[in-house]
Amino acid sequence: MNAADDHTQGPEPRDFARRRGVRAVDRALDVLGAFSAAHPRFQLGELAHAAGLPKTSAHRIAVSLVERGFLRQEADGAYVLGTRLIELGSLVTATTALAHLTMGVAEELARTSGETVLVAEVDWRDRTLVITAKRGDSRSADSLSPVGRRSMLANGGLSRAILSGLPADEAEDLVHRFHLARRTPKSITDPAVLLREVDASRNRGHAIEIDEYIPGIAAVAVPVMIAGRPAGAVAVCGPTARMPRRRLDLLAVQIHQFLARSSAAGTPPAPMRALPEG
Repeated sequence: MNAADDHTQGPEPRDFARRRGVRAVDRALDVLGAFSAAHPRFQLGELAHAAGLPKTSAHRIAVSLVERGFLRQEADGAYVLGTRLIELGSLVTATTALAHLTMGVAEELARTSGETVLVAEVDWRDRTLVITAKRGDSRSADSLSPVGRRSMLANGGLSRAILSGLPADEAEDLVHRFHLARRTPKSITDPAVLLREVDASRNRGHAIEIDEYIPGIAAVAVPVMIAGRPAGAVAVCGPTARMPRRRLDLLAVQIHQFLARSSAAGTPPAPMRALPEG
């Protein structure tokens, strides 16, 4: 049967109509998924190419997404993400189990430490982590992972904390699949070395990173366990000069305390005094 014959056979079968509907959704998601921190705006031809769609199809989808607020078209014709996504994104970050457990923790850690606090959620389907919350030092550079940034699990402190929440054999299997990029001279690029660091993080209950992801930045990260599995991690980051090893270890203790209180009470942790920097 060819396409012309199809119109002579009466109503479309329900499964065919459903497949066509799913395809339309897939194409709209391809358009939205083309946007990233590296590519925040597209002219129509660029958007069609990035989404892998014919230009006419990309235009029809873009018009619908603009009408619904998921895209916005600027004066020069370029498309950018729309404000409707901010509303939906805030719902996502506010309604997950990780968000309920860490919201008050992040606020209190930022207040007591005076440093930047990051919360990351792991997506095990594609082994990525997404920064879902950022609190604290307004002077911190944008390079300290803006909210919404998605990256592959790899060799950073957040990733090591999450991996440390897994059984050793499962963590080992994952590490051997990673691409370990050298971001600084101190970045770990050897899987065997990374596995030793993951084991050390598991033994002490937290991961430590010093000048490995960004020169001059140190961090401590603790896995957040939900139903016996790491759902993400909480990290405190700051300039290496303000984050000696002793302070990183003390901050880890505080993160664990806040998470335990939040888990037990279902409410933000009670205020505590700031820890010393030295």
